[in-house]
Amino acid sequence: MSGPGDIWRQAAGKWTEVSTQIGDDQWELPTTCEGWTVRDLVDHAMHWQAMGGGMLGAGTSPGQDWSVIEAALSAALDDPSNLEGSAPEFDDMPKHQVLGFVIGDLLIHSWDLARSIGADDTLPAEAVEATYFGLTRVPAEVLRSTDMFDDPVEIDDDASPQDRLIAFTGRRP
Repeated sequence: MSGPGDIWRQAAGKWTEVSTQIGDDQWELPTTCEGWTVRDLVDHAMHWQAMGGGMLGAGTSPGQDWSVIEAALSAALDDPSNLEGSAPEFDDMPKHQVLGFVIGDLLIHSWDLARSIGADDTLPAEAVEATYFGLTRVPAEVLRSTDMFDDPVEIDDDASPQDRLIAFTGRRP
């Protein structure tokens, strides 16, 4: 399995692939996230990538363009020391766990965005596996709070790993 920086780059690559397909007439479309438009979803994802990047040594902050965030965070993840210690801005969560949330947020919202604009919603398999592994180890009271995910959706036992991840986050694959 690749390292955490590589997994983030897989999620970032998918985000770039999908977000560059947003048409001028699609910004106000509803998304799979209840009450959010495409613009709301993009703004949310970029806010958290910038915030996460700031906590992980990238020097990013909300309001920056995705190309700036992507380059800075990718470079920061080349230095393993940026994943050491904890992030006081995130309740002293260990930085490697912060990165896990940053990856999961970007990956899952790539799926949301793809579904909303009619793009290919196939996620990178390795990133799906790593994200699912990580999320299933987070306490339910953290994941199922109003700011995170809805309750899991039931799916068939033979569902694909991607569908398991999507269903686990309360979305219908």
